[in-house]
Order: sequence, then structure tokens, then C-alpha cells
Amino acid sequence: MSQLLLIFLFLGILNCEAQYFNTNPYDYLELALRWPNSYCLTHDGGCREIVPQYFTISYLRPRQRGGPDKQYCPSPFTLPNSTMEVNKNDLLKFWPDLRTDNFIESKSLWRDQWRRFASCYNMLPNDYIVYALNSRKRNDLKKILTSAGIVASGNPYPTRRILQAFRKALGVNVDIICEPDRSGNVYLAEVHQCVDVSGTTLIDCDNKARGCDDDPIFPYMGFQPDKDPN
Repeated sequence: MSQLLLIFLFLGILNCEAQYFNTNPYDYLELALRWPNSYCLTHDGGCREIVPQYFTISYLRPRQRGGPDKQYCPSPFTLPNSTMEVNKNDLLKFWPDLRTDNFIESKSLWRDQWRRFASCYNMLPNDYIVYALNSRKRNDLKKILTSAGIVASGNPYPTRRILQAFRKALGVNVDIICEPDRSGNVYLAEVHQCVDVSGTTLIDCDNKARGCDDDPIFPYMGFQPDKDPN
């Protein structure tokens, strides 16, 4: 009798996982890449003493055209500690917690990202983390902007020029997000890239500049390292 119960339990788990992987409730993926200096200037609570001078991951999430966007979906999986340990160096480089450089303390960020967004994405935790990291490594957004004469110098730049620079370099449209500080200065905060549901091909975003009522400032705070890490 106990063996029969175990069989039914096992079949139930398999059915739950099958339903999880067969569900495709989204139209595309959105990779949000953050300019650390802007985050530090526009968010209360402060940043650690040294932040990267390259775009880092803010989040990777599934999106539905027309919404609503899903968060905190039921999932048979959690983000295991082993996944974070194996990808430690890349997580600290490309998906850092800007409030701390402590690896142990940073784990709460990645666990929250999994629960909030990745639970709605039919991919195993390790595959999700590796995909997000590889997607970030694929394009150096700061280099794209610098090549177009848009330099992190504390100067404002027209949003149209920023969007055109990414379109020319990537071959697709992106979205940009601007955020204000307490004094009303508007900063280039994030660049959002859209990816097809297979997670392999960049597709067009809306080519919009959200929150950019004024030409956004591209701030530089003199922190190192300045180069995008390999």
C-alpha cells in the first residue's frame, strides 16, 4: 500500500512539472540592464562605495503584450544555493546587488528575482541564471553608446539619439527607462531588450523612452573598473 502511495505521489510531481513546462503564458522575454550610477543617484538607501561602470542586470522576466504581467507564479522549483555558487563570479560581475559586494548578502537578490519573475518562466533555475548572464555578456551597451558619441560624462542626450544608437548596433529597437533624483534631474536608468519566447533571438521592443520628459543625463561618478569585464 505504501509503495502504491509513493507511485501516485511521484506521478503527481511529474504531472505538476509537466504542466509547468507546457505552460507558455507569455509573448516574449524582457532583459532589463541597469546603469549603476543612475541607480545610486535616484534610489534612497545608498550604494556600496564602488559600483561597476558598465550596464548590469536589473531583471529578466516574461512579458505579455497587453498584460497583465505575471509575478510570483506557483513553481515546483526554487533557486538552489549550488546554482549561485557555480555562477558566483559572473553573478557578482553582471548581476550585482549595488548595495553590497558581499556574496552571501547578495543571494537574497537573486532568490527574490527567481521567486518574482523566473517562477513564471518555464525554465530550470540553473538554465535561467545562465541564460540571463550570457544574454548580458553578448552586448556591451556602454560601448555601443560610446561609439555613437554618447559618453558617460554627466551630460544630457536626446532620447531619440540614444534609441537610434541601439537600433543601429543591435538591429532591433530597445526601450529606455529614465528616473529622476530628488532635485528633478532625469537620468538614463535602464535599457530594456526584448527576446523571443525561445530565448535565443532579439526582437523589437516598442522603441519608447519611458519617464524621459527631459533629455536624460548619462552620469559618470569616477568609479572603477571602467571597462566591461570579459
